[in-house]
Amino acid sequence: MPNLIKISNKKIGGNNKAFIIAEIGVNHNGDLQLAKKMVIEAKKCGADCVKFQTYKSDQVVSDKAPKAKYQLKNTSKSETQLKMLSRLELTRKDFIKLNNFCLKKNIIFLSTPYNKEDVDFLTSIGVKAFKLASMHLTEIDFVNYVVSKNKPVFISTGMSNLNDIRKTIKKISKNKNKKIILLQCTTNYPSKIKDSNLNVLDTFKKNFNYIVGYSDHTMQDLSCLISIAKGAKVIEKHFTLNKKMKGPDHSSSFEPHEFKDMVNKIRNVEIILGS
Repeated sequence: MPNLIKISNKKIGGNNKAFIIAEIGVNHNGDLQLAKKMVIEAKKCGADCVKFQTYKSDQVVSDKAPKAKYQLKNTSKSETQLKMLSRLELTRKDFIKLNNFCLKKNIIFLSTPYNKEDVDFLTSIGVKAFKLASMHLTEIDFVNYVVSKNKPVFISTGMSNLNDIRKTIKKISKNKNKKIILLQCTTNYPSKIKDSNLNVLDTFKKNFNYIVGYSDHTMQDLSCLISIAKGAKVIEKHFTLNKKMKGPDHSSSFEPHEFKDMVNKIRNVEIILGS
């Protein structure tokens, strides 16, 4: 069995309650004050953690990069991917303020880095763990660099097959840091429940000696609840204050009342499962 992993005052694994991440991502729309409101609401909903994305737009996409189909539905068709990400970008100073704000509100701050510079910055402000997006899993050198920081690392697997995962795990297993959590994920926004494929959690447990979890992109909470029964110890779900807000991810995110309801259901599933 994988070891317990501790992040701040929360223990993940064993008989501990599932660690629930409210994925704010870029749903703050580049507004620090909105981000703070979302932190407060996520805490009220029962989230253990809020997660953001730390990046510099011109280092993530080129000026010719097209938008994804779901982004075109929810944002201006004339705006480029680069302009959109620039508009949704928070500054380094914003993240320092957000991290301190989360400490005051007693909720864990996480953010996804996109290059080594982002990793070093997040390390410098005292981030307790890292979350890597599905796109990162096959960037083995980058994953290994993150793991080398000796902090817990959540890794989504939505854009990889089993052999991809094996290659990355083999590489990072040489590192002394064993605090890895593998997240089943379907990289589609929104994704259909038929694509949740939660039996992959059994495959992960059979093939890798790591704690497993589930990052959900469906429009309901059923897959999250079933994943708990399948042994998921981490749940990540996109969070917004209002689905109708302008931005690429709002429409496929949970509003506070939905998120709170999901958290309550997860806690009831845990009671039902017992010891």
